[in-house]
Amino acid sequence: MRRALWVLAWIGVALWSLFAWGAYGLLDVFGGFAAQNADAVTNHPETVEWLSWALSTLKGLGLAAIVIVWGLVSLLILAVPAVASLFLRRSQPGPSAYDPRIGHREGYPSGEPMRRIDRR
Repeated sequence: MRRALWVLAWIGVALWSLFAWGAYGLLDVFGGFAAQNADAVTNHPETVEWLSWALSTLKGLGLAAIVIVWGLVSLLILAVPAVASLFLRRSQPGPSAYDPRIGHREGYPSGEPMRRIDRR
């Protein structure tokens, strides 16, 4: 069960990464296009320079925000199976009748079961 949770979490991170990569690429392309073509808005040189700078700054902040959000959501996705595996019981094999340190089949050094001590 724990292994299935981890596999699903990593698949979720992969899909989330594809989505974030697409958003990063779109913002990079369209932000760069808008910053380079700021002169389409106005012909005033100082306004064009300021608008180009503002759009480039917004593009840079947006790209940084995408990377930060991607990292936080990826950590959140991977935290789910980590926390869930703390609550899931580990499957451990039951005690064996053969103890290789002792070498007896019954598990007791003398081969006889232990005596019960009754309370009076």
